[in-house]
Amino acid sequence: MNICNEREACPRGTSNAAIRDASAFCYVPYFCYRRLESHRVPGMNPLVAATRRIAHILWHLRVRASLNREDAFGGFGLDLVIAPGVLHPRHFASSRLLAEYLATLDLHGKKVADIGTGSGLLALLAARAGATVTAIDISPAAVGCAADNARRNALVERIDVIESDVFDRVPTALRFDVVVTNPPFYSREAANSSDHSFATGADNGFFAKLAESLPGRVAKGGVAVMIQSSDADFAPIARMFAAMGFEGRVVRERRGLFETLTIREFRAME
Repeated sequence: MNICNEREACPRGTSNAAIRDASAFCYVPYFCYRRLESHRVPGMNPLVAATRRIAHILWHLRVRASLNREDAFGGFGLDLVIAPGVLHPRHFASSRLLAEYLATLDLHGKKVADIGTGSGLLALLAARAGATVTAIDISPAAVGCAADNARRNALVERIDVIESDVFDRVPTALRFDVVVTNPPFYSREAANSSDHSFATGADNGFFAKLAESLPGRVAKGGVAVMIQSSDADFAPIARMFAAMGFEGRVVRERRGLFETLTIREFRAME
């Protein structure tokens, strides 16, 4: 996601009013761009990229109201309120696809870490399934939102919400049967706190930190579950995990008009 705060950062012909409006609306990805993320997809046809840009501008105009204020979301049998600046499950397919997959796992009695919890959707689903959950996010807005949603759904006793960069502030003794994440996709520095939902940091810093932490955080026989977008180059991320002794396999995939989402499980190599 980018903040449109410079004239040259926006599409040619964008009015000053639109620039000011987009600057205030810093949460929505794609609307403004410094080399729009979709243009970075290797091999993307220029016409497809232009069509995608237009589609996302129209998407922004349609959903902006629900992202600028608290908005209710009732999916998966949960009662959620999504705070501004927090990834909204209704508008981002990666959240929903990963939630659908998580709901198929037997999590009863398991210890689950949800990294980048956002609204707490995945953490709540795991807790409802009988897991003990540590919900982690670097964004204070997301931490507050997830904690509120845990209380709203009477799951607070099963969920511990922690503001942390990956596992930095999580007690070192904790090991998890399942580590799940709907991670950021784009290798660049975050522009602000909310942008951590989209920006991995320079040189995929988020994934480097996650991979380095897995050997000491995944319990024996445990698994890390992650969703990825075709917008991002997954090869260097897979190498990071392999270097730490974890091998991935595809467990679910969904192809869309502009993007393919892939869920992978990572387990320790034997």
